[in-house]
This record gives sequence, C-alpha cells and structure tokens, in this order.
Amino acid sequence: MGWCSILIKISRNGNDLKAWELQLFSKISNNQRLLNIIYTTKNIPMIKLICAFTLTLFAYSATFAQVTMDQFKKQFEGKSIAEVKTILVEQNKQLESMLKLSSMRIKITAGSVDPKESKTTEKFSTSPKEKIAKAFSEKLEKLYFRQHIVYPNTVLGIDFSTSSLMYTVQDYDDYEFPKPTLKLKQVYFKDGKTLKLNQNIVGRDGDMADEIKGTKWIDSVQLEASYYYPDQLSFVNVSAKNPTQILDGGKINLVEIKANEVDLQISTTLKDQIIKVEGINSSGKAVEQSGSSSSSMSGNFSETFLTSLYTAGQDVITKIDANKYKNVDELVKDLYQNMPKEDQEKPEKLTNASYSFRGNITAVNIFFKPKGAVETYTFTLKNQAEYIDGFTIAENKKELIGLLDENGKWVVEPTFERLDYYKTNYFMGDVGADGYQAILWLDKANKKLVPFKYRFYHNELYFDKYYSIENGVNGPKGLVNAITNKIEIEPTNDNIYSRDNYIVVNTTEKRSRILDKDLKEILSLNNQSYNIKGDFIFVDKPYKSKDKFADYITLSNTEEIYNKLGQKINKEDLVADSYDFFGVDNLLLVQNKAGKKFFINTKGDMALDASKYANVKYFSNGLAAVKNQAGKWGYMNTKGETVIPFIYEDAQTFSKISAMVQVQNGYLLIDRNNKTIKKFAQGFSSYRTSKDTDALEYTNYDGRRYGSNGEVIVK
Repeated sequence: MGWCSILIKISRNGNDLKAWELQLFSKISNNQRLLNIIYTTKNIPMIKLICAFTLTLFAYSATFAQVTMDQFKKQFEGKSIAEVKTILVEQNKQLESMLKLSSMRIKITAGSVDPKESKTTEKFSTSPKEKIAKAFSEKLEKLYFRQHIVYPNTVLGIDFSTSSLMYTVQDYDDYEFPKPTLKLKQVYFKDGKTLKLNQNIVGRDGDMADEIKGTKWIDSVQLEASYYYPDQLSFVNVSAKNPTQILDGGKINLVEIKANEVDLQISTTLKDQIIKVEGINSSGKAVEQSGSSSSSMSGNFSETFLTSLYTAGQDVITKIDANKYKNVDELVKDLYQNMPKEDQEKPEKLTNASYSFRGNITAVNIFFKPKGAVETYTFTLKNQAEYIDGFTIAENKKELIGLLDENGKWVVEPTFERLDYYKTNYFMGDVGADGYQAILWLDKANKKLVPFKYRFYHNELYFDKYYSIENGVNGPKGLVNAITNKIEIEPTNDNIYSRDNYIVVNTTEKRSRILDKDLKEILSLNNQSYNIKGDFIFVDKPYKSKDKFADYITLSNTEEIYNKLGQKINKEDLVADSYDFFGVDNLLLVQNKAGKKFFINTKGDMALDASKYANVKYFSNGLAAVKNQAGKWGYMNTKGETVIPFIYEDAQTFSKISAMVQVQNGYLLIDRNNKTIKKFAQGFSSYRTSKDTDALEYTNYDGRRYGSNGEVIVK
C-alpha cells in the first residue's frame, strides 16, 4: 500500500489558516481518502493539517525488488481486462494528484511585522552557565521558610517550586533538562544543636508537606539545589555567502533572506534539535524574533518514481484500448516488466521553516540543544516564623491550637480552635457570641491564657508598658499594664493618649491630667490650651494687661513653662517661638513683654541675649541663624559667638551636615565651616527643615529634590 502525507504546523501570532489554503489542498487531492483538520491551542493558535492519500494499486510499494511475478499476479486473479483497466485509470488519477503535490513548495509565512519596528536584543550566549548559575542563585537566596509545628513534628513551609525557579532563566525549559531539585541538608536549632539530613524538598510542587521530626525552634536550614546547565552550545551561521551547512544529523539550507524574514530547509532530525534561531543585522547585532512557522512536505516517493509508475500504468491502458492483450495474464506480465522495482531517489525528510524578526537581517545563527551537566548550589535560609518572647503558636494532630516553648514543650495545652498572636502577651482566641474573637492574656507563671474583658483602643505600646483600652466599641477609655495585665486606669475617661514623655488623660469633666511614665500626675488642667514638647509642658495663660505685649504686638495669652516635676520655670511673662523646644542645646528662644528676644535654659534663666540682632532663629545642632542691623544673615554658636559671618540674604536651619543660605545671584548649601557644598541658580518651592535633625530636604524649581549633601533624592 503506497501513501503520501503532508504535515503542516503553523505558528503565526494569532492568525488562523486562511480559507484559500484549505481549498488548495482540497483541489490537489480530489481522490483523497482522509482529510482531517485538528485544532489545538497552546499560547498561540496551532493548526495541524493532515492530508492522507491511500494508493490502491494492488502491489505498489516503495520497492518491488523482492516481489515475484507469481505474487504480483495473484493480485489480479478473477479480474477481467476491463476491470483491470478501471483499476488502472483510477490509480493513475491518484498518481496525478501525488505528482502535483510532490512538485509543489508550500510557503507558510511567519506573520507580518511593521518594517519600521526594529528592535535589537542581547546576543544569545553560547556559554550560558554563568548566567544560569547567577539567576538561580539569586532566586534561591530569596526563598524563605516558616516553621509550622503540628505536634509532634514540624512542617517546613519552604516557598519553593521548580517551575518558578526555571522561569527565572529565560527559555530555560527549551533545553528540556530534568527539573531542578532541592534537598534539605542540615537544620540549625535555636538552642545551638544541628540535625543532618539528606531529604528531598517538594515545596509548593506537591501535596506532601516537607516534614521533619521534632518541635524545637529552628533558627535556619541549609539547602542544596541541583540543576542542569548546558555545556557549550553548538551553532551554525548561514547567510547568502554561506547558504548550506552539512552536519552529522543532516543539513541546513538557506532558501531566501528577504528583509526581516528568512526561509530555511532543515533536515527533520536537526529541526527537532534547534532551540534558538537568531537573526543578525548588517551591523552584526542580534534582532529580536517576532514569529516562526514550519511545514513538513516529505513524502514516501520521489517524483521520478511516481512518474515511472504513472507511465507504466498509462502504457498498459493504451494497449488495452488497442486490444493488444489476449488475456489478463499477458497484461499483468507486461505491467510487471515495465514497473519500476525500487525508488532510487527517495527524498530526504526536510522541513520548510520560516522565521520573522523585528528588523532587517543578513544572516542567522542556529543553536542546537546541548548536553547537560549538573551543578549544585548550597545556601542557608533563616526561619521567618514568629517566636514571641519564649513561645510560639502550634497545633496538634486534632487541629487544636496551643502554645509551645522554645524546647517544643506545651506552655498552654492545645484546646483552642483558633488562636492568633495579637501583641505583647495578648492573643486572639475563639469567636464569641458577639462575633468578635476573644482577647486572651498569657499568664506565663501559671501556663494559661486568661480572658481579657476590654478591647484595645490604640495598638501603640506606651513606654513599653501600657496600652490604652476601651470598655466596648468607642466606649470610655482606660489604661492597662501589658506586663502584669493590671488595669492601671479604669476605662471611665473620654480619652487617653501619649504625648512625648507623658500620658494625657482627658476626663469626662473636661479636665486634662498629665501623667509621667510612672503614672504620677504632673499637672491637672481645666479647659486650658497646652502643648507638650519633650519633658516640658507649655500652658497658655491669659494676658490680662492693658498694655501691648511689646510695643508692636497684641496678645491674648502668654505661656507658662513647666518641667517634668510640675514646676514652672519662667520668671516672667514670655512667648516661646512656635517651632522651638529645648533640644540638644537645651536652649529655647523666647520673647518678653518688652519685645526683647533671648534664649533661656531648662531652669528658666536667660542664657543668651539676642536683643542686639534685628532677627534671630532658634538653635539647631549648635547653631542659630541671626540677622544683623544691616540686614545680612550669619550664624552664632551656643556661646553667642559669630562663627559664620553676616554675608547672606537669608539663612535656614542647620542639620548635622549643612544649611541652605541665599546669596544675591542664587542659593548655596554650606557646611558648618561655611564651605560651599553646592550652588543653585534657582530657588526652592519647598523645603523640610526641623530642629536638630540629621538631614534636610529641599525641592528646587528645577523639579528635583536635594538632600543635605547636595545629592539628588530619587523617589
């Protein structure tokens, strides 16, 4: 039985096989026995078109060298000359179709690309080991794991999957190497002991958990990854000057390069080994590929062999019409003698392949699948599990939850269906009738979780000891000691919060109680405005004098300044600078009712007289900007000495590094020795400066932000 088949594989960036292409195959094969169109999809449409012809000439095959006359004759027993003619006429029609098909070259394009769209890319490496090893090691080092205890064993929740690892290296799966593996080699416990293993890790790739015996707390694990990398890749280059390459597995022939597309004829065995076809432009740069297609048209017979079969059959038909045969035996003998016995020119199986690129090319590099070598990489991961002050959440085989200590012993027996760490020694337990999770406090001494009847108002822990609480949602506020679980202030107040070194309690009587870290009351204020800055409390005091505060300011109040003992330190009526406080220099800029500006120390005494200056700004990192009577700015130190001369149009606050000053033709960033760090022609739309800060930030009209060293700050 003779046959001819065509297999066409098309990959053209989303375009289906055109209707005229299907019609073409239908016309050429008017006597076809089978026409199947199979559609499959994988990322982009793939159409497989199988067109099969069944040759029904009785004894035709690729070779007749071993077919005897008697064997051939048996195929025609019981047939008349007219019946044999009918068979031969039908057979020659099929041979005509096969001859048309064998002489036709089918061209399937890889898809069109805008000729203006030119995109070069990095050349494909023939020695990719270093690149692969680097990509894998970077990916592996970013893995993490969390110990999850299911008593009496530990589950290692390692964030690992082979597909994710392979995706790290572009086109790595094209090598068709075995998948990478991961092994657990050693476990390092927090108590200093180690456990040696050689255990395969499945990570997220399987349903089985990565489990080890024991419940002790783990500090880290040592892992060993094994993966394949390609030995040096072999490749060939074809161009108009060098169109054909003969290799051990077959040949590659360049048919045509036209602009951004190349057509190749490739031996089928070689085609299966190709992993990359790289376009090269006239400048020697690699051009990004945009699409590809291939078609296999190799049949079982050469055109010469099919022609000889057709001629032998046609001669017999002509003789039948001329009544040259006396009987069927004479006809069969003549047919047998004239038939070709062997196909001497049986065609090589070739694949027509077309590749398109994002830019014009002059040559292509064709890379083949390499052999693989094994590489191992050993690394260590730290445990990301949360261990809380000597205990951790764990569950037993019945999925009940409790608390374990660092030695894997139960601190609280597993009796809870739900248990979540909340903060310090507090946990969230099972859901109650009100729809909320119960709040529990860990009593370490008695190894139990005690119900807590209030809710927490703020998550912030005040002075590493206190939490504000409320009795019900948006209810009255109080204070609890998180270490002892003792209610220090009953939840009966409007509000409780922390300000710098104090806790403020706003009572229901509109009174503000200011408490220190030990909850000792420092001040109690009734409907008075105040401001807390560090250890000092600034309380507004109504200014009742009929005289102006200074000869040009009218005030409604001055400020009384209290220290952490509740003692008032100012000796007269004062107004403090709005943005100033007792910082690292322990100096505060104030003004009295006579309009005199000066600095006081933390005892309330005058430390520096600033009245001789036209203007003065607060101290920051040991320096204060001052303006002389001539309108120029400079800086003085905490002794009142001028350390940067009066040469500037304006001057800003000093960080530890620098300050911004204005000159007649722009701005300068200067250091503490008055050395210029950076010059600016344009001004600043905004800047962030604050007292005693390490660094400052300025936004220039050029659209950039600059730091204290004149560096551009990138968002």
